[in-house]
Amino acid sequence: MNKITQYMRHLSRREKSLIVLGLFGAIAIITYGSVIAPLVDRYTNLERVIKQKELQYRDIIQLKGEYLTLEKEYGDLEKAASKAKEGFSPLTFMESVSVQAKIKDKIVSMKPILAPVGGDYRESSVEVKIERVVLEQIMRYLHLTESSEYPLRVKTLHLKSRFDDPGLMDASIVVSFYEKVK
Repeated sequence: MNKITQYMRHLSRREKSLIVLGLFGAIAIITYGSVIAPLVDRYTNLERVIKQKELQYRDIIQLKGEYLTLEKEYGDLEKAASKAKEGFSPLTFMESVSVQAKIKDKIVSMKPILAPVGGDYRESSVEVKIERVVLEQIMRYLHLTESSEYPLRVKTLHLKSRFDDPGLMDASIVVSFYEKVK
């Protein structure tokens, strides 16, 4: 320490100022490198993680909503399937609905489609092809189908205007029926 003080006494004022300035610069660089830079990096990383977690939270909220909707639909399906009477035939019912809608003579084909059993419920479908009908007749047919007491739903509907008479349409309808597997 003695040698340093003797050395400092021999230096000019300008040299002493330069050494002090260099010490402050070195202290500033060391402080920045060991304290400030890690804090800034940590803050940046935390900001990035917060944004990721907010996105994940929004996704979870969205999935919760979808889950609740599906759970409600499943409950409705269970309730409707339990109301279905023993021996109910969707094919026979669809024929009777076509008589009510006054389009029985316009039905070209009506064929059942059996889906494999999955879980507690089985889905039976009926594909109905109708030709040369007006939109009002199809709407009445669909309304009678979906407003029935049975758990019937229109799964697909394809309408096509006829080339020979644009006022008439051809329709292909798939109606699904859900029943509890015994």
